[in-house]
Amino acid sequence: MLKNLKSLFIVQDDEQEKKENNTSPDGTPSEKEPSTNTEQKSKIVSNNAANTKPLSNTGGVIDAKIVEKLLQAIEKNNLEGFDYLEYKKSLKALEKMPMDEATKFRSAFATAATMGVTLDKLLDTVKFYIGILDKENDQFVGAFKSQFNDKVSGREREVTQFEQIIAEKSKQIQQLTAEITKHQTQIQELKQKLEEDNSKIQKTQNDFQLSYTHLKKQFEDDVTKMQQYLK
Repeated sequence: MLKNLKSLFIVQDDEQEKKENNTSPDGTPSEKEPSTNTEQKSKIVSNNAANTKPLSNTGGVIDAKIVEKLLQAIEKNNLEGFDYLEYKKSLKALEKMPMDEATKFRSAFATAATMGVTLDKLLDTVKFYIGILDKENDQFVGAFKSQFNDKVSGREREVTQFEQIIAEKSKQIQQLTAEITKHQTQIQELKQKLEEDNSKIQKTQNDFQLSYTHLKKQFEDDVTKMQQYLK
């Protein structure tokens, strides 16, 4: 059932890919070997598939796996009887018929009408399935918020904490740098004073020695003279 349901909303583009691989721009068969890639690509289409775009400027795209998960929820809640899904199948069957869109919709509805389906009933089933999608969306949003709080918000808090730590340490570095600069200035001042004091002390020592020697020599000279003259 899911495979049939997927065919209504997901178009496998394997055939298109083969055409691109085996056909040259001028329409002649190409000698290019088939791609060895075993992965099957899926293309999500809507009524205006050619205009399908990312849902936002954040780079989000329509994801086939997510669509498949949503369709599984639709399948699990499939209503009995002829409903929107059966109507969608009828439209799908008319896809390659040479008629305009309005005619296709009316032809599919004519088939539904033979089974007692009215437009109101058909629209009600559409609303029912939209409700299933909305429920899945609510569950996703709840899980997303939980994951966001666990991972993104938690890491944002860590970033803020580290930014505060860096700011505090930067402030400490600035304070330490200022203190180091101050101490370096004090060291230079002390060295200068030390040199001045050392010069003063050395001069005082030299002055003392010269004065002492000068005075002592006079005493010694007098002793010599006294011994010489007073015998």
